[in-house]
Amino acid sequence: MTNLDIEEEAVQQKLFNREVIKLLFDYVLRYRHYLFYALFFVLLTTATTLVVPLLSSIIIDKHIVKTGYIAAIDNKSAGFDEFTATVKKKGELLAENQWFIYQSTLKHFSKQQVAQLIQKGVLSNEKYTPVRMRTFTSVLSGKVTMLINDGTLIKIGNTVLLNDRSSAKFTTAEMLELRYDDLRKVLLFSVLMLSLFSIQFIASYLQILALMKLSQKAMRDLRTDLFSHIISLELSFFDKNPVGKLVNRVTNDIEALNEMFSSVIVNISQNLLVMTGVIVMMFMTDAYLASLVCLTIPFLFLVIVIFRSQARSAYRIIRTKIADLNTFLNENISGIRVTQIFVQEKKQFEKFKKINKEVYSANIRQLNIYAVFRPLIDFFRWFAIGTVIYFGAQSLIEDRISYGMIVMFLAYIGTFFEPIGELAEKIDILQSATASGEKILSIFKTHVKKEVHLSSHSSQIRVVSKLKGRIVFDDVWFSYVPGEWVLKGVSFSVEPQSTLAVVGETGSGKSTIISLLSRFYTVQKGRILIDGIDINEIPYQDLRKSISTVMQDVFLFSRTIKNNIILNELFDNDRFQKIAQYTNANYFIEKLPQKENEMVMERGVTLSAGERQLLAFARSLYAQPSILILDEATSNIDTHTEQLIQAAITELTKNRTTIAIAHRLSTVRNADQIIVIDKGVIVETGTHDRLIENNGLYYDLYRLQFENA
Repeated sequence: MTNLDIEEEAVQQKLFNREVIKLLFDYVLRYRHYLFYALFFVLLTTATTLVVPLLSSIIIDKHIVKTGYIAAIDNKSAGFDEFTATVKKKGELLAENQWFIYQSTLKHFSKQQVAQLIQKGVLSNEKYTPVRMRTFTSVLSGKVTMLINDGTLIKIGNTVLLNDRSSAKFTTAEMLELRYDDLRKVLLFSVLMLSLFSIQFIASYLQILALMKLSQKAMRDLRTDLFSHIISLELSFFDKNPVGKLVNRVTNDIEALNEMFSSVIVNISQNLLVMTGVIVMMFMTDAYLASLVCLTIPFLFLVIVIFRSQARSAYRIIRTKIADLNTFLNENISGIRVTQIFVQEKKQFEKFKKINKEVYSANIRQLNIYAVFRPLIDFFRWFAIGTVIYFGAQSLIEDRISYGMIVMFLAYIGTFFEPIGELAEKIDILQSATASGEKILSIFKTHVKKEVHLSSHSSQIRVVSKLKGRIVFDDVWFSYVPGEWVLKGVSFSVEPQSTLAVVGETGSGKSTIISLLSRFYTVQKGRILIDGIDINEIPYQDLRKSISTVMQDVFLFSRTIKNNIILNELFDNDRFQKIAQYTNANYFIEKLPQKENEMVMERGVTLSAGERQLLAFARSLYAQPSILILDEATSNIDTHTEQLIQAAITELTKNRTTIAIAHRLSTVRNADQIIVIDKGVIVETGTHDRLIENNGLYYDLYRLQFENA
C-alpha cells in the first residue's frame, strides 16, 4: 500500500472534512467579486421563486374565483373587535359601515367564529362576487338595472354583488363583460409573472456565468499549485506513489472539486434558502396546513442521514477503484512493449477484467443506493400533496381557506421537495469531491524539499553563482529504509575538473552516491561538500544547475529534438550545433526529415537506444554544468555509438568535474581516480593500473568482464 493509500484510508474515517472546504474557499475567495455577483443573483432567483405562487393565489382568489362575504361594521359587530380590525385592514369598503371581505381572509377565524358572525348578522348568509359598476352595453346595462330592481342583484354603492342565483341569469358573453376589470387585472398579473420569469431566467444565466468563471479560475490556480507542489517533492515520494494516481489527483480529483463548488455548495445554499423561504411563507399563510406538510420533514431527515452514510462509503470506493484502474492502464500502456515481448496480453487482460469488474460493482452499489433514495423522496412529496388536498378540501368546505391558497400550497410543496429530490445527485458529487479533496490534501501535506536543509554543520544559506566542482564525501551514511544502510561511512574527494569513476556490483550503492550529490535524498549521517560548502546550505536550484546527469534510462518528452536538448532554456544555435558535434548526435539528427525540429514520439520510441543516449549527452552539455555525472550512460549503446562517444569523451569532460558510474570497465580506464564500492563500503581506491596491480575486487571484476567478452 502506498503513502497516498494509507493517508486516504485515514481521512475516510471522517464524516465531513472542513479542511477540504477551507482548501476550496482559499482559492475561491481570490475571486470573491464573482462570488458576490452569484450570491446576488441567487437572492434574486430565490425571491422570484417564492413570489410566483403567492401571486397565483392572489390572482385566483381576488380576480378569478373572487368570492367573499358582506360584512356590516356597526352595532352588530360590537364585541368582535379582532374581526372588525381585520375587515378594516383587509376588506374593501362598499358603502358606509358595509365592507366586502374575501373568503381567504377568514382563514384567521375558526368555523365556529364564522358561524357566530353570520348568526349575529355581521356576515352575510351567502357568498358574493363583487363587480364594479361601469358603462356596459345598453342590453347588459338594462338587464343589470332590472335585476337590481327586482332584488335578484344587490347593489351597494358603486358595486354590484353577484351570487350563484344571480350569476345564472347572465350568458357567458355577459359575464365576461361584467368581469372585464378582473380579466384585465388577470392579464396584468400574467404579464407581471412573465416578467418575473424573465428576470429569473436572466439572473440564473448570470449566476451560472459568474459561478463558472469563479470556479474555473479557482481550479486553474489550484491545479497550478498542486502541480508545482508535486514537482517540488522529494524523489522518495515518487518511489512510493504510482504516476497514475498522481495524474488522477491533478485532473479528475480537481475537476471533482470544481463540480463540488459550482454544482453543489452554491446550489445547496440556494436550495436551503428556497426551502426555508417556502416553510416561512406556508406558515405565514396557513399554520395548520404548513404543520401538516412539515410532518414529513423528520422522516426526510432520517432518510437523508441513512443515504449519506451509505453513499459516502460507496463513492469513496468508486474513487479508489477508478484510481486503481487509471494506474493499471498507465502502467500497461506505457509498458506495452514488455507485455507483447513476453506474450503477457492474456494475463494482463485478465487483471484488467478483475479491476474493471471491481469498478463496475462499486458503481452498481452506488446506483442501488440512489435507486432507493429518489423514489422515497417522491413518495414523501406525494404524501404531502395528498395531505394538503384532503385537509385543504375540508377547510375549503368550511369556508376557512380559498382555492388560491390550496393552489399556492401545492406549488410550494413542489418547490420544497424538488431540491430534496436533487439532493441524491448533489450528495453523489459532494461525497466524490470530498474524497477527492482529501486525496489532494494528502499530497499538499507531503513535505516539499526545502530551499535549505540545515544540518548540524550548516549555519546559513550560501548564494552560489557557479560551482568549481571540488567534491568531498565525508563519512556519509544513508538508507532508504531505516536500519538498512545502503552507504556505510563513504568518504572520498574529487578535485575540480578531474574524473572520478565509481565501479561495483549491482546494488552496491553507486547510483545512490550521485542521488545524494544532487540532493534528491538527504544523508542521515556525515556530510557532502562542494567547493567546501555543505550541499544542504546551497539552494537546490543552484546546486542542480551546476550538476548535469546522463542516466542509463533516458527519458525524452513528446517535443522536438531541439526542445528535448535545450529543455526550455534560451536557444543558442551556435552552442546547439557545437554540442551536437561534440556528442556526435549530429550524425543521426541530420538524417531526420526535419532535422532538429523533428518531433519525438512518446518516450522516444521511434529512436534507437543509442540515439536516445546521444540526445541525453547533448542535453546535459547544453546546460553547461560544472559537474557532469555519467550513470552507466554507455551501457545501452551499441559498439559503434560507444566509439563515437569515447572519441569525444575528452571534449565532454574538459573544464568540468566528471563522475562516471559504469559496468563497462573499459569506459573508466582513463579516469583520474577510481573507487570500488561493495555493499555500501569503499573497498579500493586508485587509478586503473594501480587497481589492476592490487589484484583486488576491481581486478576480479575486470578479469571476469573481459574473460566473458
